[in-house]
Amino acid sequence: MSRDLSDFMFRGLITSHAVRDMEATGRLRPKRADPTQRDDAELFSSVSEAIRSGSVYMQRCYRLLFVLENLVREFVQDVLQEKDGPEWFERRASQPMMKKVDDRRETETRNQWHAGRNTHPVNYVDFGDLGLLIQNHWAEFRDLLPTQAWAVSRLSDAERTRNVIAHTNRLSSEELARLELIVSDWIKQVG
Repeated sequence: MSRDLSDFMFRGLITSHAVRDMEATGRLRPKRADPTQRDDAELFSSVSEAIRSGSVYMQRCYRLLFVLENLVREFVQDVLQEKDGPEWFERRASQPMMKKVDDRRETETRNQWHAGRNTHPVNYVDFGDLGLLIQNHWAEFRDLLPTQAWAVSRLSDAERTRNVIAHTNRLSSEELARLELIVSDWIKQVG
């Protein structure tokens, strides 16, 4: 009797995990939809299943990227601002980074109808520039990161993955696992 009950409970547990996995990958729609999901279902009704399920899968990828990129921006800003004060960017950024910021701000000024970015210049540089700031000012980061190679390799790998996500391509499961590991490593190291 207890063996039958144990088998029944185990099968139920496995089934519930399988249902959650299928919902997360878009192969099975969740039972209840919130208003946004209902609106999306109606809006996307004529879109192919491959694109709809891809968008559900990519939500997690984007969230991981959002967390990583903003953690790195915040980390770089906090470290360099503590050293140089509020004008740290003007002291530490390279000429190409400064030009990028100026060009992007100018574009936003010409297109005032479109919401702009956060006003700090660090929000206008590319993800790869964050790695360059760490690399070019290693003395400020030396006590916070294991090695310069550790930081550069993780940010370089993440940038490749970022480009796949930013250009709305589907990330492979291997790349998703790599991104999860990079995010986990970064959080463990710098919080």
